[in-house]
Amino acid sequence: MKKLLLLIVIGCLNTACEEVIQLDLPTETPRLAIEASLEMIPGESMTQVVKLSLTGGFYQEVNPAVTDAVVQLIDLTNNQTYNFVHSTAIDGDYRLLFTPSFDTDYKLRVVYDNETYESTTEQLMHAVPIDNLEQGNNTSFGGDEKEVLITYTDAGERDDFYLFDFGEQLYLATKDEFYQGNVFTFSYFFDDLEAGDVAAIKIMGIDERYFNFMTILINQTQDGGSPFDTTPSTVRGNLSNMTNPTHYPMGYFRLSETYNASLVLE
Repeated sequence: MKKLLLLIVIGCLNTACEEVIQLDLPTETPRLAIEASLEMIPGESMTQVVKLSLTGGFYQEVNPAVTDAVVQLIDLTNNQTYNFVHSTAIDGDYRLLFTPSFDTDYKLRVVYDNETYESTTEQLMHAVPIDNLEQGNNTSFGGDEKEVLITYTDAGERDDFYLFDFGEQLYLATKDEFYQGNVFTFSYFFDDLEAGDVAAIKIMGIDERYFNFMTILINQTQDGGSPFDTTPSTVRGNLSNMTNPTHYPMGYFRLSETYNASLVLE
């Protein structure tokens, strides 16, 4: 009888743990989110994509796409304006066949809902190719990760900042402060790839401001934590609302020289 009573109590506790409670969180006016990462891969023709959406509430899984904006890339050095065209395939994507050039000043302009948004003036930032990818034998905490050794040679004539993209929205921002002009190798552990999968890695040139922006963003989004922790602070990018400054947008506009490399894992 005691055992039966104990089972009933445990069953009631398990049922109670499955109850979903939604907190009545405060909401604010949606803001325009602008994802504008333009790339230049040497020797390739590039279709650039700017993604526009509106920020949503805490419980909103998908942010609504913005489909009726005007998106322009302004070449301040050569006094030219390029117009992005909204994609018929993906809502919120604005596309432009364009390859940026070095030593040229660019600005992004977006007009939406009678408000004009502009970026700061930016230039295409240098990167360097990935010299080698090699699979290692070490593991991290889980014990079943795939280690990839990434080697590249930094350019010694300038201060460089890099952003590595490992897919699945996993990034690493680094600067050449301690390896300027040298060959540098580091390890990255893929915990969601198996033998036969392809590890695809991208290196992009960024400036110091975007390095600081991504460092804060990576720390806030990849460290985990309790849902009852303090809400992460808003990370402001380099975009402003020229019509209504208090209704600022989210996101960033950058231009990066980019190199890709891949390795089939064993």
